[in-house]
Amino acid sequence: MGFVVYFALTWLFVSIFVAIEKKGSLVENTFVFLIILIVNINFTWVIAEEMNFIVLTKEGINYTGYILNRSMLIPILLVIQLNLIQGTKSMIQKISIILISVCFLLVLSILSIQLDMTEYTNWNHLNDAIYYFTLHLVAIFTYRLFKKISPSEVNVL
Repeated sequence: MGFVVYFALTWLFVSIFVAIEKKGSLVENTFVFLIILIVNINFTWVIAEEMNFIVLTKEGINYTGYILNRSMLIPILLVIQLNLIQGTKSMIQKISIILISVCFLLVLSILSIQLDMTEYTNWNHLNDAIYYFTLHLVAIFTYRLFKKISPSEVNVL
């Protein structure tokens, strides 16, 4: 059941990403997606496999749902929220978008526990919230850094 839920959610949010007005270019969005993907995979590997704070399911189909969540759903949600933040002027709206996104990611974590995809041993939802908030900051920092170091116009030879 976990695979079906996360597969449907992944398709939903990829479709939303395709449909929304993007404030960043394709290159910027791809760069942020890949950086978040690398950070997320490495962090979850350390937490689940090395430190055993989270026990992952042994069922192949549920593990595939976990991989979809880790490798597609979380990075695409962060890229969506980054595009939404770039479209707002008010700091209150930006903070609200980040908080709503963190809450939604926490709901996904709770859902993975309910669907027996993960089990927390030495981990809790407060740790998840801190991690997701930090991941948002990494996404924002990565986007701003990329905007700063990339040339703003194309030189034609």
